[in-house]
Amino acid sequence: MSLKRARVIAIIAVLLMILRGTAPGGLSGSPVPISRVYADDTKSVPVKVLILPKFEIGDITGDFPGEAQLFYEYYCAGCEEIAIPNTTPSAHFYFNSENGVGLLLTGSGKTAAGLSLMSLLSLNAYDFSDTVIVSVGCAGGNTGLCIYGDMVLVTAACDLELGYHAGSREIADPEYGLTWFPSDSFNEYSCKHLDPELCEKAYQLIKDCPMRTTENTRRILAKNFPDEEWAGREPQVLKGTAVTADSYWKGTEDHANAVAAADYYGCPDAYAATEMEEIAVMNAAECFGLQDRVISLRVIVNLDTFLKGESPEQLWLEAESYGSKVTDENSETVDVFASGMENLFDAGKIVIDAVLAGKLQAAQ
Repeated sequence: MSLKRARVIAIIAVLLMILRGTAPGGLSGSPVPISRVYADDTKSVPVKVLILPKFEIGDITGDFPGEAQLFYEYYCAGCEEIAIPNTTPSAHFYFNSENGVGLLLTGSGKTAAGLSLMSLLSLNAYDFSDTVIVSVGCAGGNTGLCIYGDMVLVTAACDLELGYHAGSREIADPEYGLTWFPSDSFNEYSCKHLDPELCEKAYQLIKDCPMRTTENTRRILAKNFPDEEWAGREPQVLKGTAVTADSYWKGTEDHANAVAAADYYGCPDAYAATEMEEIAVMNAAECFGLQDRVISLRVIVNLDTFLKGESPEQLWLEAESYGSKVTDENSETVDVFASGMENLFDAGKIVIDAVLAGKLQAAQ
């Protein structure tokens, strides 16, 4: 077995453990820290950029990278973990006093992301008044709009779980096609539009950033969508809406629900990415007056519908080893994750460096 194939299988095995609630510390948001210290709350140190990855695979440095590792190694290498009081076990914070960059590993899901960010922003030891928050992570993509490896600059985030859901077998009119029904009683916090001026500035910086893919990924897309022009293009940078749900979902029903949610909330761009945290990040940032200082980047490592031959049981419930499932039909075994993390870092670095250089600033 090749090293590349072994890595792919290892990633998939850990992803399955996440779905079953048995993930090792690294992917549940608890990487092995370099060491841990406590913040000095007698002074307030300015934070120029706060990077928000959601999970890591294993350690924060030196092994196969998740969402945090490449950013940590470039901006916070060697920095000790700083303990955050009154938060979830998933929260891990690192701060580089030399460049003013903080990295908060929040943990996966809305609860972890929202509580982690609120706990950090509440600390007196740091001054976040001029901070630009760069939220980074992987995501599922809108089948027909996105392909593996795409980078989505998020222009709005909405919650697919606030409202009403019905079982598809119990919909009176099957032609209606949706199992999610919105409620305007949640509108104050169920959708947030990011600052359009800041988003456009960031997009202009990264729109031509080269995005990686793999030959295997190209073959899988061609095999599953042989007559679709969109499936044959190269990965690129897009603007789009992120639809947040704590459940990791796939299927045409929730695909239609996600499209409808972006439309219902009047989002400036179409639904592009499905993820688990962005609406919580936006709500937490708004509590501290930082909503208009958030830039969100999501790299597509998955599609939101099943590929040919897939079923939920095959992907998530069968006990057989994933090694026997690495096929061209299975979207969970596409070997694009490593390339996706590099795409995420490349685009994120452009944005972060521009902020540090004073070339990308939020409106005051």
